Amino acid sequence: MKIDFCNPEKSDINPLKELWLLSFDEDKKACDLFFEKCFSTNNTYVAKYNDKIISALYLIKSNFSGHRAHYLCGAATHKDFRKQGIMGSLIEFALNCAEKKGDEYSFLFPANDNLYNYYKKFGYKENCSAFISEFMRDDLISLEELKFNSNNILIQNNDFKKFSAEYYSIYNIKSVGSNNYFALFEENGNTAEVFYFDFKENNFKNMVNDILQNTKAEHFIFTHNRLFNNAQKIRYGMVKPLKSGQAVPTDIYIGITLN
Repeated sequence: MKIDFCNPEKSDINPLKELWLLSFDEDKKACDLFFEKCFSTNNTYVAKYNDKIISALYLIKSNFSGHRAHYLCGAATHKDFRKQGIMGSLIEFALNCAEKKGDEYSFLFPANDNLYNYYKKFGYKENCSAFISEFMRDDLISLEELKFNSNNILIQNNDFKKFSAEYYSIYNIKSVGSNNYFALFEENGNTAEVFYFDFKENNFKNMVNDILQNTKAEHFIFTHNRLFNNAQKIRYGMVKPLKSGQAVPTDIYIGITLN
């Protein structure tokens, strides 16, 4: 069976959407939004059999501590072609192309434990982590101003933040933002889980106040890059250096991930 690995054509958007919706528990509006805001033929890689797309993945341009990087997402193979090594070959092809374009790191967020083990086979390391802290509403109000440290964080651009706010709103997830801060949070009963946030200097309190004004929750869970002392460390994604012998720091924090 001859498989061709390549970038798609613009005319391939509909087959790519179809594969996405067949592979993921995704709202069609969210899928359409991704292709409207994030899709680029240059950063999408596909496997074709008889000129039909059977596997695909997407690389979102990012920055990691001043280095070119990407966030790999949407990796999917048609059910009739799974467990044949096609996705593995596509990953290797895509990463080779990305390295030639100047990317130095590849990041991804596995959806389950089995996928962590799967991506290890391609050189991805569990050097990414996050920290979880819990607060009651009154405790959150009394927190002191914090300084956000962007070192050791995978950062996407402002366009991706705007996309993510619109994308997550489809799933009834709220966002707050200004030129000085941004946050995404999900409400579950009396709990608000702030699963991504960032802010400029002297704007942590402004961000918190904006969150509080947009939820009646009394209990808050923050996922962060070790900003609070009362934190529990969790596994939170994987990284692969694309240059041979390149050192990889630990406790890297992946910023915005997709649903």
